[in-house]
Amino acid sequence: MFGLLCFVVAFAKEAASGAGISLPGPKSGGARVGVVAVGILALILGTAIRPQGGTPAEPAPAAGAAVSPQGAAAPGAATASAGAGTTATAAPAPPAPSPTGLAAVWTGQVGIPFEGGIDLDLTPPGRHPGFPQGIYATGFSSTEAVLRDEIQMDHDTFGLWTGQAPPSGPACADWAASHAGDSVHVKAGSLVCLRTPGGRTALIKVDSIAPADYQVEATVTLWAG
Repeated sequence: MFGLLCFVVAFAKEAASGAGISLPGPKSGGARVGVVAVGILALILGTAIRPQGGTPAEPAPAAGAAVSPQGAAAPGAATASAGAGTTATAAPAPPAPSPTGLAAVWTGQVGIPFEGGIDLDLTPPGRHPGFPQGIYATGFSSTEAVLRDEIQMDHDTFGLWTGQAPPSGPACADWAASHAGDSVHVKAGSLVCLRTPGGRTALIKVDSIAPADYQVEATVTLWAG
């Protein structure tokens, strides 16, 4: 604007003088040249320092702030920074295996006969195909019977369980080892813990006694290990 004003002042005075009008401004030619030069310099400086695009520059974001593609601070930036130093919690360790090493292999009903015996090392228990071995029932009365071991080179050992509740596999194995015998007197409801020649543990629950059939009906649970 200042440069244009200089041009007007320099040339308008001369034009007005020709028309008989007196205007303020430089009187000599040298002075007018000086005014024109000042006007040109003002135009050059004004063009050089004018902001490009006509819009003010946006302030730079604060140091360290997370910026989204639209220029706004990312809402999760503070949360991510706060959680960066948190130590992850280790997953819980799986439960340790049972130290007893016993595994249930079979549960079911069997008939323990007067002769021939039943082999509890078989799955399911039954009569051994060779020499009689295992346990058999004898000494029947209307309410009781005797379980005996078929004595072989290796034989079963068992004892009458006297606890209030049925034993676990490990408890039954310990009971059979500490109450080893080759015969027990039983009646309906009796529990017998037995250890076989093959290393199995058996819990025998006497369900009923059938003197007419010379047989004891029982539910047997077997553990191996």
